[in-house]
Amino acid sequence: MPGPFHLSPILSCLFVTASFLLFSIGLEGKIGVEGSDLMEENMVVNGEILTSWVKKKEYKNIRHFFDETNIVDAAMLVDELGSEDILHLFKIVRKDIGAELLSYLSTDTIEHLTINLNLEQIQSLMEELYSDDLNEILSELPDELVTKVLQAATPELRKQINEFLSYEESSCGSIMSVDFVTLKQTNTVAQAMRTIRKQGKLAETINVCYVVDENKKLVGSISLKDILFAKEESIIEEIMEHDIHYVYTQEDQEEAAKLISKYDITSLPVIDSTKTVLGIITVDDILDVVEEEATEDIHKMGGMTPLDGSYVESSTQSIIMSRLPWLLVLMISATFTGSIISNNQEILVLLPSLAIFIPMLMDTAGNAGSQASAMVIRGLVVDDMGVKDFIKILIKETQVSVLLGIVLFIINTLRIGFFMPNVGWGIAILVSLTIFITILLANLVGGALPLLALVLKQDPASMAAPLITTLVDALSLTTYFLIASYFLRL
Repeated sequence: MPGPFHLSPILSCLFVTASFLLFSIGLEGKIGVEGSDLMEENMVVNGEILTSWVKKKEYKNIRHFFDETNIVDAAMLVDELGSEDILHLFKIVRKDIGAELLSYLSTDTIEHLTINLNLEQIQSLMEELYSDDLNEILSELPDELVTKVLQAATPELRKQINEFLSYEESSCGSIMSVDFVTLKQTNTVAQAMRTIRKQGKLAETINVCYVVDENKKLVGSISLKDILFAKEESIIEEIMEHDIHYVYTQEDQEEAAKLISKYDITSLPVIDSTKTVLGIITVDDILDVVEEEATEDIHKMGGMTPLDGSYVESSTQSIIMSRLPWLLVLMISATFTGSIISNNQEILVLLPSLAIFIPMLMDTAGNAGSQASAMVIRGLVVDDMGVKDFIKILIKETQVSVLLGIVLFIINTLRIGFFMPNVGWGIAILVSLTIFITILLANLVGGALPLLALVLKQDPASMAAPLITTLVDALSLTTYFLIASYFLRL
C-alpha cells in the first residue's frame, strides 16, 4: 500500500524536527537560567545591579563580584545600598571579605552595621580585621557602640582594644598594628623561616621582621629578602640591621611620618619605655596620617577649626562653628586697623589720594606674610627645620624681602606715575616705599611666627593666615602713615 509507505519519511522528519526544537528550547531555557546566576565577563556592575542581586538573592553573582572586584571599588558600591540591603549583604559574603569591606566603608555605614549585627556576627568580623584597621574603626564609633564591640570581643581582643583606647589620639600607639613578626637574634635562618611561616599568616606585613633579644627588647631588623638569600645555618644577629629607627607609643604620629619619609622605609616599630616592641606602623597608615595632618594644617592656615569628617558628610552647623571663631577674631581685630586710620585723619584730609592705596597695601602685606609663613611651615614639617634655624630663616627672608621689595617698588612707582597722573610721582614714591618696608616686615613676621609657635609648643599652622593678617595689616598702616607724615613735613 503506497500511502503509508510514502507518509512515513515525512512523519519521521516532522518527529525529528519537533524533538530538536523542544531540545533547543529546553537547552536555551537552561542556559538562560544558569546564565542569570553568573556575572558576564567584563560586566560593569553599578549600585543598581548590586542592589538587584541582593534583593533577588543571586548569591553566585554577588560572590563572583567580590572575588573579581577591587575591595575599595566594591566598598564604594556597598555604601550606595539601602540599610537593609547592606545587612543582608554582610550575611551573604565571606567573613574575610566582610571584614576587609569594613576598612573602607563610610562611618555611617559602619555605625549602622554595628547597631544591627548581633554580637556573634561582630566577633566573627573582628577576628578577620588587622588590629590597626580595627583601631581606626573604633576611633570613629560613638562610645555606646564601642561598648557593644567590647562585649562581642574575646577576652584577649578586649584587652588589646582597651590598651589601644588608652593611647592619646594622634599618638603612634593609636595607629599601630600588633600583627607583626618578631625573630630572636639567636635564630638561624632556617628557624626564622619556620617562624615567618607560622606568624606571617596573621601578620600585616612580612617584608620586614623585627629582631628581639631574650628579654624581648628590640635589637634590630631584617628584611625577608636578606633572609631568603642567606644560608640556612646563618645566625640572624650576624645578618640583621643594627641601626634601626623606631618611635615610642606616646610620640605624635607626625614623628612616625617624618621617619618613614626620611629613611624610605615601609614600616616602623613602636616601642615602650623598656624598648619592648608593642606594634608597627606601616606606610599605608602613614599615608592616612599625612592626609589627615595636611587637611588639618590647611584648615588652620585658612582660619578654621579642623572638621572631624569630610566636608560633604559634615553638618552645616559644624562647618559654621569651624569658621565662626576666627571670623569673629578678625572682625574684632579690625578695631586696631580702624583706630590707626582714625588717628591719622588729618593726613588723609591733607592727602586724600592716600586712601586709595590702603586696601592694596593691606592685601600686599597679608599675602607676603602668608607666603613666608607657608614656606617656613613646610620647612618645619618636611625639611626638619626648627628653632635652631631662626637666624638662617631671618637672613633668608630678609634677602628675599629686599629683592621682592625692589621689584615691587619699581613696578608700582611706574604704574602710579604713568597710569594715575592725577596722583603724582611724589605719592607714587611714598606708596612704593611703604610697600618695600611692608614686604620686609611682613616676611619677617610670617617667618618668625611659626617658630614662635614651636617655642610655645603650639601647632605652627595655628599662627598662619589669620594672625599674620591682623599683625601685618596694623604694621603696614602704621608704616604708611609714618612715611606720609614725614613727607608732609618736608
